[in-house]
Amino acid sequence: MRPRPAGPPRGPGSLALRELPAEAALTETAFGALVIILAGAVARRFGIIRPSDGPLLVRFVIYLALPALIVLILIDADLDGALILVPVAAFAIHFLLLGLSWVATRVWGMARPRAGALIVATAVGNTGFFGLPLIAAADDGFSLPAAVMYDTLATGIITWTSTVAVATAYGRADHEPTFSPSDLGRSLLLPPNWALAIGLILNVAGVDSLPGLVERPLELLAAAVLPLTMVYVGLMIDLRALPRLWGEVSYASVVRLGIAALIGLGVATALGLSGDILNTVVIMAAMPTAMMSLVIGARSGLRADVLAAAVVVTTLLSTATLPMWQAVLL
Repeated sequence: MRPRPAGPPRGPGSLALRELPAEAALTETAFGALVIILAGAVARRFGIIRPSDGPLLVRFVIYLALPALIVLILIDADLDGALILVPVAAFAIHFLLLGLSWVATRVWGMARPRAGALIVATAVGNTGFFGLPLIAAADDGFSLPAAVMYDTLATGIITWTSTVAVATAYGRADHEPTFSPSDLGRSLLLPPNWALAIGLILNVAGVDSLPGLVERPLELLAAAVLPLTMVYVGLMIDLRALPRLWGEVSYASVVRLGIAALIGLGVATALGLSGDILNTVVIMAAMPTAMMSLVIGARSGLRADVLAAAVVVTTLLSTATLPMWQAVLL
């Protein structure tokens, strides 16, 4: 791909009032995410925002904010040929995590709905709602195009194939693992995928900037991805359920936030990835449990309490573990 001229950071990170080193940017963003999660929990406690408002926040992110972020990332990105290996790495990481958690639940002797919930909670990370905006904020040391490729061409497909198949198999014992082609088709037509196509087309066509009247609204929308997602996580917090789920939550946290990153490092190294792209694969592998795993798992009959606890706890803990991984990588 053609080289890109150097310039100031674009997207949500460009809204910052001051420049920060990459390590400080991610750490401060992660801490900010934690504060917003707690603010969402307080808002729920006092009835300012209700859990029933959560789906509206998710739809806003999917249909407006996340597509804007993806377009801004891709339009002036320097697209490295190694990016084609990023989805390959993501799929390999996913299937290794699937196998690991399948063995663990067999050894544990879990009932199928509980086992399926744990497998789904550990096999897919929140690479879109959390990973993309976090890496955009960190800026240096990571590849934003690689993050987009990881999310849209791997996590998005995995969510509507592998996750649905596992949830169906374990949530309904009388059903064979299956997924609906119509669900996959609808997911591929969601706005983030359209944004991926538009961003790549504009990039290849040599369009490296947008008119200010177009770019500024996109920047404002893109900046909403992380805060709205974290408010949603705060709405889901239910501390009363955690004591009886400590085993599952502890396992999900160790695998998603620790072991997954090590697997990501091994896979990326084996594929010959290096530099910013390798760093991005590792960090994306270490993201907390995907929120869509809760939606799909609960719909299919998996233990919703296990999934919700995994989403909340891994997201909270990731505000500490992701800066730690960044410090190791950089």
